[in-house]
Amino acid sequence: MLLDLRGRNFRHPQGYGSGLAAGERLFEAIVNGKHGVHIIHDDYDASWQRLPGRINLDVPELLAAVKALGDGPLPQQDRDWPFVLSAGERRAFTANTIMRDPSWRRRDPDGRLRISLTDATRLGVTTGDWVRLTTRRGGAEVSVDTTDTMRPGHISLPNGLGLTVQERTGVAPNELTAAEDRDEWAGTPWHKHVPARLEPLGPQSGA
Repeated sequence: MLLDLRGRNFRHPQGYGSGLAAGERLFEAIVNGKHGVHIIHDDYDASWQRLPGRINLDVPELLAAVKALGDGPLPQQDRDWPFVLSAGERRAFTANTIMRDPSWRRRDPDGRLRISLTDATRLGVTTGDWVRLTTRRGGAEVSVDTTDTMRPGHISLPNGLGLTVQERTGVAPNELTAAEDRDEWAGTPWHKHVPARLEPLGPQSGA
């Protein structure tokens, strides 16, 4: 079932009624069913015919929120959380958690924390050194990768790691992301804007 931000149906799932209750019935069918669930049957051309000549991007609630952005105070850096962590960066050899065999990753097998050269110099760390990464939700010990592709104050971890095959590899981004820090419209946590701080641990791996 497709809904816009105000909850109006664009298309009803097959056999589940209409409105928000249809979504609940569909969810129950998926959870309790032993086989696949027939959600909808539709022709490709029919989906385009339902559009009234153009895609409607005029969502008054959203436009009002965008307009109000210029009226608020400028964000200030929090001394307790001087870094912004992107928790779940797509990299050359990362994938979703369905990819569990670490040998598949031919580059960056440990899922290192990327950090700018400026911040690395200030903290006294270099590639391969370990740091303690802390967020409002949790913490982890991780090795760093210094790079000129990151801006000062910005750090990142790859997606799809923190799983155990024979041993645990990398850091699970969801363990560092607080659910209460989230988008007001979609309810999605701000995985790409997680306040964080770093503590150097030296060249040895943490326990």
